[in-house]
Amino acid sequence: MGGIAIYFLPGGINSFLSSFWPYLAGGLVLLCILVILLVVSKGKSRNKKKKTSTPAAPTLQTAKPEKMIQSILQTLPQKNGQSQTLLLAASRLGDLPVTVPINLAIHLAGRGRCLLIDLDSKRDALAQVFDVDSSRIDARLRVSPIPTSFENLSIWPARYFDLLKQTNLQLLLNAANKKYDHTLLYAPYLTVLADRKQIAHCSKQAIVFCKQSDQDAQNHLHRLLEVCNCKILREV
Repeated sequence: MGGIAIYFLPGGINSFLSSFWPYLAGGLVLLCILVILLVVSKGKSRNKKKKTSTPAAPTLQTAKPEKMIQSILQTLPQKNGQSQTLLLAASRLGDLPVTVPINLAIHLAGRGRCLLIDLDSKRDALAQVFDVDSSRIDARLRVSPIPTSFENLSIWPARYFDLLKQTNLQLLLNAANKKYDHTLLYAPYLTVLADRKQIAHCSKQAIVFCKQSDQDAQNHLHRLLEVCNCKILREV
């Protein structure tokens, strides 16, 4: 009996499956169709959201470097035949990388003679970027801006201020105004410099670089520039 039971059991299963298989196959096909329809409908809804959503307008924080430079250039007032002095100010090095003043200076050099003054005495960054020797000084303690490989662009390395011990920034800017059409001052940590008030007062106008989330640093920069009557043209 056991042998007979084992012999007939597979046949019974086959008979059962053969009668149920059409329903199973139909159910699987229906399930596949439902899954496909669900995927397609989700794809269409995502596409509609992309089409209907309005992209946020680019800001100086999110814009590409080239767009940032162009925005700053558009902010600058007309020269009216006079030399322009512009302070690029920040509270921390991370808020104002050296690439910003360099690219801005290169663009301005295409419009006229440009002098880029480095106030980053901790790194002497401009001298390193342009690969110039900022340690030379003649016996009469006289130094001059160093021409770069870019036409109409010269730099005043930060080390010059250390070599000369004391430099009257106002005299330096007055001399620059006679020779250059544009003068940029790179001050990536202005608020901690000992002569920060003199720098802000001599510059007259500034572009402020500060993260919007750092309200304390932003307020500190604002107070310093306002006290020194330095006009903020734009915040980046």
